Amino acid sequence: MKRTIVSKSDKSISEGSMSTQALNDAKTWLEVLHDAEFRGRKDTDGAARYRLAKRLGVKENYLFRLQYRAAEMRDVAGEVYRRLGLAYEEICERNEKAADAYRAERLDLRKTNAVDQKPASAGLGKGALGD
Repeated sequence: MKRTIVSKSDKSISEGSMSTQALNDAKTWLEVLHDAEFRGRKDTDGAARYRLAKRLGVKENYLFRLQYRAAEMRDVAGEVYRRLGLAYEEICERNEKAADAYRAERLDLRKTNAVDQKPASAGLGKGALGD
């Protein structure tokens, strides 16, 4: 049973690509979560990352490495990957619920708006009043 070694780190192609994919997923999720945590003009990058780290239960320096030094990383810790993934799913679900609520409100307003129900009368307008 001969094993083919593809890289110096003794990882086969599938293991290396899985680590790279997990790292890319974690970095993407971090970017979305960081943008959602950012509070605006006077907020700082570090403050938003600090709040996110506290909320997720992950070390802030690990999020910093993932944000700025992902090229140097080989893979992402399993617990960090799981926590980022769960937080990303939660934010996506909240966004979808808000979009559904907005759509329901918009459709409800369309039903109750009398302007949408009746076409404009032909006899009304500037010249109809005998001007």
